[in-house]
Order: sequence, then structure tokens, then C-alpha cells
Amino acid sequence: MEINLRINKLIEDLGYNKSSFAAKVGVSQPIITHITNGRNNPGLEVIQKILSNIPEINPDWLIMGRGEMLLNNYLKQKMISDISSDVNNSLIKLEEEVKFLRNKVEILNSLLVENREGE
Repeated sequence: MEINLRINKLIEDLGYNKSSFAAKVGVSQPIITHITNGRNNPGLEVIQKILSNIPEINPDWLIMGRGEMLLNNYLKQKMISDISSDVNNSLIKLEEEVKFLRNKVEILNSLLVENREGE
């Protein structure tokens, strides 16, 4: 796989678009567009900026296409973190719903007691 395609894959897999990736690594968006479109190859300065600003990238993969794209299974860790965050948010919403339903039950119980007392 050519370096241009590896950079495209990197942008996609890390969830960037060309503009946000360019901002992250500190180069202009047209430079990234030219690289990802295959018009230009990245120079040493661009490669250094990518590796400096996104340290989880495996330099061997970026430059030579060898090994895994990321060091330390970064994507797996990110996915686990994202899933954990989603689960925590769901639990918070469920707790709020349970609290709301308990409040409704209390109101209905008090109305039922009032209704029985009024008979």
C-alpha cells in the first residue's frame, strides 16, 4: 500500500476528515488533500508532523507499510473507552427514568389512598 493510501486509511480509521487531520498535525488542508489524492507524496516535514502530533501511529507502518498502523492497540483501547462511556451514559439515563417512574408510582399511590379515604 502506498503512503498516500496509508494516510487516507489513517484519517478514516482515527475518525478525522482531511481538514481536522490537517489541523491536528499542523499543516494546511490543501497539503493533506494533495497527499491523499495522490497528487503529491508527503515530505519529511509532513511525516514528522504526523508522527509528532499523533504519537500512537507506528512510524514503521506510516513510512514503510510494515506492522500495525497503531502502537499499543490504540484503536481497541479507544473503542473500549467509547463503549464504556456509552454504557455509563445509558446507565445515567436509566437511573433518571427509574427515579421518574418511582415518583409517578408515589403520586398514583397517594391518589389511590385519597380515593379510598373519600369513599
